[in-house]
Amino acid sequence: MRLLTVGAPAGACAALAVAVAVAAPSKTVVISDPRDDAGGALDMTRASLQRASDGRLRAVLTFAAKITPEALLAGSGPPGSACLRIWTATDADPKAERPDRLVCLTARSRDELRGGVYEVRGAALPRRVAGASVKRNASARSVVIRFTQSSLARPARIRFAIESMRRGCERASCIDTIPNRGAVRTFRLR
Repeated sequence: MRLLTVGAPAGACAALAVAVAVAAPSKTVVISDPRDDAGGALDMTRASLQRASDGRLRAVLTFAAKITPEALLAGSGPPGSACLRIWTATDADPKAERPDRLVCLTARSRDELRGGVYEVRGAALPRRVAGASVKRNASARSVVIRFTQSSLARPARIRFAIESMRRGCERASCIDTIPNRGAVRTFRLR
């Protein structure tokens, strides 16, 4: 009986420690980018990725200028967007392969931003697999995108890069990447 009295609190403490470790936010990966290295309103200056205490992933994208939904809408050509390019496979080669997931920010209307998680397979268009919440900060220069780990199929780690594209433009000069020159960063989910 004495063992049960001592063992029950110890077991409860161990279970609590595991629960806290699972819910604890992960180490934030931060990437800085020089200002004015890309033309247009979608010049990114900083990006960060972390696992929040609720288990969702939280990306913060900061731009050199204010970002508005209207500035992303295009009269012709592609809309403006910012996307996390994510490789979930451990053997993927980001320099030679397309990402298998995209987490993108674009405009739903002149007044509303939209976020989504997309699966990329072969040459087909990306398929939306989940939504992502999007919120601008008070300065309208930073956007927080939150999405679930399950939308990425819960890998142990991911490699990622971020790119933004100015509205109505399909040239490489309209794209800003973080990190620059095709580099990627690793983020551990567990």
